[in-house]
Amino acid sequence: MAPRVALLAGGAVVLLLAAVAAPARASNDEGDALYALRTRLSDPNGALQSWDPNLVNPCTWFHVTCDHASRVIRL
Repeated sequence: MAPRVALLAGGAVVLLLAAVAAPARASNDEGDALYALRTRLSDPNGALQSWDPNLVNPCTWFHVTCDHASRVIRL
C-alpha cells in the first residue's frame, strides 16, 4: 500500500509543478516574440530598453501590461 501512496503523491507533485511552470513558459514565449519584434523596430530614444529576454517574463518590461495570469494583454 505504501508504494501506491508514494506513487500518487509523486504524481501529484509532478502535476503541480507542471501547472505552475505552464504560465511561466507562456510568458517566456510571449517575451521571445516581443523581443523579436523589438529587434525589428527603430528605438532611437531607448523606450524599449527594458525589453530584456533574460528577465523572467515580459510583465516586468516598461510599456507591457499583463493580466493576473502573467499573459501580455496590451502594449
